[in-house]
Amino acid sequence: MLSYDVRHKAQKPFDYSCVYDIPKERTLMRFTRLLWFGYDEEGPAVYREDPTNKEIVRIDFLTG
Repeated sequence: MLSYDVRHKAQKPFDYSCVYDIPKERTLMRFTRLLWFGYDEEGPAVYREDPTNKEIVRIDFLTG
């Protein structure tokens, strides 16, 4: 698992076809750089970085 600064719980299932889309939620729009996506020991997640301050968010998705 990568380290992160912010954790966000999405209220939708994980969808590979949307991984490269920039998040639509206002609080997540600044995280434009995709670092990693897939499944880890906690479930489906996407890691994104804010390129201006290098802050990283982990976005957790529903499992099913």
